[in-house]
Amino acid sequence: MKPRRVPVVGEQHAHAAKTGATGGHAPEKPTTPTGSQYKGQYTCPMHPEIVRDEPGSCPICGMALEPRTITRDEAPNAELIDMSRRFRVSLMLTTPVFLLAMGEMIPGAHFDAWVDAGTSAGLQLLFATPVVLWGGWPFFVRGWQSVMHRSLNMFTLIALGVGTAFVASVAVLLFPDWLPSAFRAHGDQPPLYFEAAAVITTLVLLGQMLELRARDRTSSALRALLDLAPPTAHKLSDGDREHDVPLEQVQVGDRLRVRPGEKVPVDG
Repeated sequence: MKPRRVPVVGEQHAHAAKTGATGGHAPEKPTTPTGSQYKGQYTCPMHPEIVRDEPGSCPICGMALEPRTITRDEAPNAELIDMSRRFRVSLMLTTPVFLLAMGEMIPGAHFDAWVDAGTSAGLQLLFATPVVLWGGWPFFVRGWQSVMHRSLNMFTLIALGVGTAFVASVAVLLFPDWLPSAFRAHGDQPPLYFEAAAVITTLVLLGQMLELRARDRTSSALRALLDLAPPTAHKLSDGDREHDVPLEQVQVGDRLRVRPGEKVPVDG
C-alpha cells in the first residue's frame, strides 16, 4: 500500500506554484515564529509583553516569570522549591510567635503564667526575625522593584505592611521610653506586632507556593500532550526524497509523510 502523505498549511501555495497558477515562480516560504525561537525566554502569565532571557519576577505585577515555551524536558521548578522551603521554615517559627502573642485569647491556655512579658517579647523577636527577613525577603525585593519601576502592586503593600509592623515592634521593644503612655497596652507593656508580621509573611508564602504548584501542574499537563507527538518527522525534499528531521525544525510549507499507523507529528 502506498504511504499516505499529510499536507500541512502552506502546501497548497507550493502546489499552485508548480502548476503555474502563480506565474511559474514558487512563492517565498512564509516565516512564522516557532517554539524553538522562544527557547530560553521567560514571560509573565499576566503581562505577555514582558520577555526576559532569564527567570525572575515581572516588573509590573511581581509574579514569577515562566518559560515562554513548554518542552518535554521536565526541569525542577526552582521558584516552587524555594518558596516551599521558605514556607515550611516560616510556619515552624511563626507558630510559637502566634502562641506567645495570642495565647491569652485561647481558652484554657495560660502562657503568661509560664513566660513573663519581657521574655515573651524577646522570644517573639527571636522567632519572627528569620521569618520576616529571610522568609519574606523575596517580597521586599519585589516591593522595592515595584517602586523603582513605578508600578505599585500587591508586593508593595506586603513589603510596606510587614516591614512597618516589624520595624515598629523592634523600635518600641528596644526603646520603650520613646512610646507615650497612652499607646501602651495593658500592664504598661509596649504594643508588639511580631505575630502580625510573621503570620502575614507565612500566609503570603503559602499563597505563592499554591500558585506556583498550580502553574507547575499545568505545565506538566502540557508536557503530557507533547509526549503524544513523535519527536521526529519524515520530511520530503525535492524529488520526494525522504529524510527524518527533529520536530522543532518543521516549518510552515514543509511536506511531510506519515506512514500507516504512525502518529501525525503536526497539525495539517
